[in-house]
Amino acid sequence: MAHYENQSDMFKQRAENCKKNGDRLYAQAMEAKDHGSKDKYNEYMAQAQTQYMMQKENEAKAKEYAGKNWK
Repeated sequence: MAHYENQSDMFKQRAENCKKNGDRLYAQAMEAKDHGSKDKYNEYMAQAQTQYMMQKENEAKAKEYAGKNWK
């Protein structure tokens, strides 16, 4: 785990990535909605919601593992 200082850092970075992905998918959903594609809107919105849920889970794990090292 050379890329992370500790477990908390790993979960924080995962949460940040999930947030970025969620925001991107949400924007795609809104664009699909504007173009009248309900199927694509539902698909992207479901994916965005999953990313936001994973973000919250990773933030909770980051708090749980705060102060712990890899060993």
